[in-house]
Amino acid sequence: MAIESLSPVIMAKITISCSIPVDDEVVTEFLYKYVGYSRVGLARKLRMGEKGCFYTGSLYMDDHAKVSRLMRRMLAFFESKDIPLTILKIGARDSWDEVDPEQRDPWKISPQALLALLDASRNGNT
Repeated sequence: MAIESLSPVIMAKITISCSIPVDDEVVTEFLYKYVGYSRVGLARKLRMGEKGCFYTGSLYMDDHAKVSRLMRRMLAFFESKDIPLTILKIGARDSWDEVDPEQRDPWKISPQALLALLDASRNGNT
């Protein structure tokens, strides 16, 4: 058994996209403040729904506190807009190339599961 599988908080890679196509200037502007895409690029990704990943990052790195705040802000924003998110999680040694774009279910986690991962590091479990 790999060490990584013993603890879910050693490191994880996360992607976030909308589960449904979204065409909303407020959502585009919100994301523009926080992610490194142009407004046009973000609008295109949002209209792609689940396949339009607008955020990719790693948890439990040196910048974890900043990443955690950003993810919490995004989760709260999308919840307030009633826009469902698709969140994928892979391990530190895994590659996004291994994720089948047509079969994402094995890697999907809920927003609540992501919050639990973020909370785990606060409790000293990293």
